[in-house]
Amino acid sequence: MPALVFLHALLGLVLLLAVPALALWGLLGFSRPLPARFYALLRGAAWVAILQVALGFLLFFLGLRPKDGLHLLYGLLLAAGLHYLGGLEPGGWFHRGLKDPPKRPEVFVALGLLFAVGLVLRAYFTGR
Repeated sequence: MPALVFLHALLGLVLLLAVPALALWGLLGFSRPLPARFYALLRGAAWVAILQVALGFLLFFLGLRPKDGLHLLYGLLLAAGLHYLGGLEPGGWFHRGLKDPPKRPEVFVALGLLFAVGLVLRAYFTGR
């Protein structure tokens, strides 16, 4: 059990560092298209968040987490948001599925990542 708690905390630290860094890099999307490498890192962060949510729910069902119930909600919203933002890459799964996809999805990705920074901070502070 302590290994699961440690892994959950480690993944949280990775997200606490990665999401603000991606948001800062994503701000360039207001002026120019973002490279494919950016979207690959964003999708990687999304999978880290999805794994952390799965671990969080496992810990919850084992009675080890969380102190505040909102922690689960913030983590779930963060994982879903990062997953959908990663799919907004031109030609990505979410971008293709839109009836009228935006010509500049980078702007939406940049704004979504700024919101994700707030979610990752809220998840961190409610889970401490």
